[in-house]
Amino acid sequence: MSKALPSLKKELVKTLTLICAAWLSAVFITMAFGIHHEVEDILDDALQESAEVLYGILTLQSLNLPLSGGGALPAPAHKERLIWQVVDQHAQVVLRSHDAPATAVLAHFKAGFSDSVDAGRIYGMQLPNPQQLLYVCQPGLERLEARFEAIISVAVTGLLVGLVCALWVRRRVDKAMQPFHALSDLVKNYDPMLPETDLPPPAKREFVEIREAIVNLGRRLARRAASEQAFAAHAAHALRTPLAGMEVQLAIAMKEASEQARPRLERTREAMGRLKRVVTSLLALFRSSAEPDLQDVNLAELVSRLPVDALQVHVSQASALMADPNLLAATLSNLLDNALRYGARNCWITCHAEESRQYLTVRDDGPGISAERCAALKISLDQPVDEGFLGLGLKLAALVAKSHHGQLVLDCDLPGQHGFSVTLVLWLDAPPGRA
Repeated sequence: MSKALPSLKKELVKTLTLICAAWLSAVFITMAFGIHHEVEDILDDALQESAEVLYGILTLQSLNLPLSGGGALPAPAHKERLIWQVVDQHAQVVLRSHDAPATAVLAHFKAGFSDSVDAGRIYGMQLPNPQQLLYVCQPGLERLEARFEAIISVAVTGLLVGLVCALWVRRRVDKAMQPFHALSDLVKNYDPMLPETDLPPPAKREFVEIREAIVNLGRRLARRAASEQAFAAHAAHALRTPLAGMEVQLAIAMKEASEQARPRLERTREAMGRLKRVVTSLLALFRSSAEPDLQDVNLAELVSRLPVDALQVHVSQASALMADPNLLAATLSNLLDNALRYGARNCWITCHAEESRQYLTVRDDGPGISAERCAALKISLDQPVDEGFLGLGLKLAALVAKSHHGQLVLDCDLPGQHGFSVTLVLWLDAPPGRA
């Protein structure tokens, strides 16, 4: 099994997806870093602002504040997100909020911001009484929760934006690849010999050179095919006239020749007949159009018109056969002539169908060929250029099968008997239809 080729579309989608992912990751990291510091600043500002509010309240009540004792300020039951303490210069708690610890959050007397493993972030403010200091604390868990919620909200938003961007990128890639698919369909139907299949003007700037290359290649192939077809047709026509003259001269010579010379002249006449059939087959092949002229073929009637009187031909047609009768007649004529040349006396032609495929088999009772020769013929059938292993009959049969969207199959191993068998498998990839 051949290795799957890389997909341009997949590579493009993968590259754009990686770019989007890298961009979103960079944005997320940058925003997370910025949010972390901004949230820290906001929380510190809130902590300081809370201390300043408490400073005002405590200053108004400074005459009534106890100098020691560490009692809690009365308050309704609630969870404090900020706790506070008033401590003296000996780190003794003078007054505190109801959730604040009874011991000082800092062991030393310090104003400004501080950090504590137990109390979290602390802001200390000097009270009017120089022997007292106000501490306002926010637990580390509260600050961590605030940062986490901010980062998570950004991450979820970024993920949704990234998903939308990925879907949008995929849709844009699909849309951008549509001209490639359209061009592929046009190239499949492009035949440089048929002007109506010419490629339309390119839809994208990138297709200009591709279209020109395909059209130029098609023109070169068309010129070459036309030249080869004209030469073959001309050669076939040029051969018919001298062959006809030679046949007449042979007929006259046979009447005037002695009995000893007549067998040789008869073999020469048979060879002349085979040569005429070859020329007729070539004319039929090169007179055919790009697509075969499909008709319902009656095999028995077709074979009855072929010049193979020395061969007993048995025809069995189990299904309808859609083919070009002229090409098919040329093919069968050459195959039957080959069978006769190699000593066959009987030949069986059968036709059956399986789904849309049609199978036309020609089998004879001749001596057959060796396994080595059969292997060489099969290899030659698969090669674009014949290396001389195929005779004209098989070569013509392979060309006719190909023109019917099919292939030629050799069956050299016929168990229990001699002989040689070939099968034309028609319509491998396209159902037959009338031209």
